[in-house]
Amino acid sequence: MSEREIVITRKFAAPRQKVFDALTQAKHLVRWMQPSNMSLVECEVDLRVGGSFRYVFARPGGRRLEVRGAYRKVDAPHGFAYTESYDFSPLQIQVTMELEGETLFRQTLVYATKEERDADLDGVTSSAAEVYGNLERYLSQ
Repeated sequence: MSEREIVITRKFAAPRQKVFDALTQAKHLVRWMQPSNMSLVECEVDLRVGGSFRYVFARPGGRRLEVRGAYRKVDAPHGFAYTESYDFSPLQIQVTMELEGETLFRQTLVYATKEERDADLDGVTSSAAEVYGNLERYLSQ
């Protein structure tokens, strides 16, 4: 890990294809990508190199947050890579998702600077723990 990276790993007790589908298909994402203080109210995914995704989250008070991405690599069911951006921040993060074996998940986020990474670290680690916990429960159904 470099000073500009955050790496998140987790082991899921589900086949690689099932995890890949849950990470990349809107019909699955809307069922588990629900942080406790927000709802995923719009979810669009065009999973192909050059394709994009768009997630819109709503807070209880009605404020909406948009997360967008452009896919740079898709290698089903082994992983994918994209550039992520937000309507509320100038950040552009290079994200790689890798799935190995039965099923080790590794997400690597690369920031433009160490300062950007440091400012985002606490929020990313806490939200990742929550939503990937949701994913783990969803996959066990």
